[in-house]
Amino acid sequence: MSQPLVSIIIPTYNRGHLIERALRSVRAQTYSPWQIIVIDDGSADGTKERLADIDDIEYYYQPNQGQAAARTQGLQYCRGEYIASLDSDDEWHPDFLANGMAMLQKHQLDFVFASWRTSNDCTGYAHNLLLPEQRKRFCTQTDNGWWLLSPSQNRRIMIENCPSPSSSLIIRRSSFPGSWNRQMRIADDWCMLLDMVINRPCRSAFMPIPHWTKHIHETNIWDCRDHTLIIPDVGFHDEQVLLNRFKHQLTPVEKRIFRRRLAMHHFTFAYFSWKKSVASSVVLRHLGIAFQLAPYRVSQELAVWSREHLQKRLSFKPLALTNEADDGADAPQCDTRSGGNRTGDYQREVSVAPVPPYRRDSGRSESVELPADST
Repeated sequence: MSQPLVSIIIPTYNRGHLIERALRSVRAQTYSPWQIIVIDDGSADGTKERLADIDDIEYYYQPNQGQAAARTQGLQYCRGEYIASLDSDDEWHPDFLANGMAMLQKHQLDFVFASWRTSNDCTGYAHNLLLPEQRKRFCTQTDNGWWLLSPSQNRRIMIENCPSPSSSLIIRRSSFPGSWNRQMRIADDWCMLLDMVINRPCRSAFMPIPHWTKHIHETNIWDCRDHTLIIPDVGFHDEQVLLNRFKHQLTPVEKRIFRRRLAMHHFTFAYFSWKKSVASSVVLRHLGIAFQLAPYRVSQELAVWSREHLQKRLSFKPLALTNEADDGADAPQCDTRSGGNRTGDYQREVSVAPVPPYRRDSGRSESVELPADST
C-alpha cells in the first residue's frame, strides 16, 4: 500500500555550504515518498550553482523577502497531503518522517512535533515539557512514547511558549492555516501554530525523544546571537504582533500569560543593557515597562536574583577582595540553546521560538499595547 506524499519546504539564504547536509538527511529517511522544495530567498553565495546538478529537488529563487515569505512561497508547489518545513541548517534523523507519519495517520492528528538536540549536545527547549509539573499537565495519554495532546492542551502549550520550531513539525495540509506570517521577524513558526490551535480544535502528538539535530553556528538567527539583538526582534516585536493578532480571541488568563512574558523580555533586556553600559535612560525605560506590565512578577524576579547574587558574593568572595569590575558576573543568563531565560539556578517562563532579523532595535522601546486586565 502506497504511503501519502510529504512535501518538504526548505527555505535558505546564503547557506549553500550547509543545505546539502539537510538534503542528505531527507534522502536518508526511512519513509517515502517525499517532495523537496528549496526556496532560495535571494542568496548571493552560489547556492543556485551548488544545487544546479541535484535532480531530486525542486529549486525556486525569489528576491530576499524573509523566511516566512520563503516558506509561504513554497506552499504553492506542494503536492503532498502532508507538509513539513526543514530549515537549511538543520538535520532530520532517519526515522523522523516514518515515526511522525505513523502517529499522524494512526490517530488522525492535525500535526506532530518532536524534540531535538543541538550540535553542541544540548537538548532543545521542548525538553521543558519534561519537567515534572509540565509532564503532569500534558502527558495524560501516550502511545509508543508519543504524548497525545488534546485541543485544550495544544492551545495551552502553544500560548505559554513555542516548543516546536519549523524543523520539528509535520502538518496535515487540510489543517494548515494557509501561510506563515510575514510580519514576524523570527517567530513565524510560532505564529503559524497559534493560527492553528486558536482558530480550530487541533489534536497533535509530541515525541520527547530527539528526532532531529539543530546545528549551532555563527549564522544562526537565534542561537549564538547577542541578547540585546534577540530580545527586540522576538520579545518586543514578534510578541506584540502575536498579541495584536490574537488578543480578541484570548481569555483573561491567556492575556496575562502574554503580559508576563512580555514583561520578562523587557526586564531581561534592561539587565543586559545595563551590563553592556547602555545609557541608563534605556535601562530605566525598559524596567518601567516591565513593572507596568507585571509588577508582582517582575518584583519577584528582581528579589530572587538579588538574593542569589548577594549569596554568591558572600559565599565565594571575601568582602575585602571584592572587585567592582566583577559586578554583574552572576547576572540573568539567557540560555539560547534551550530557548529559556535562566537566572541563577531557576528557570523563567520566557520561552520563545525561534525570518532573519533584517531590522534592528536602537534600544528605544516599541509601543506596548496592554490587555485590559492587570496583574
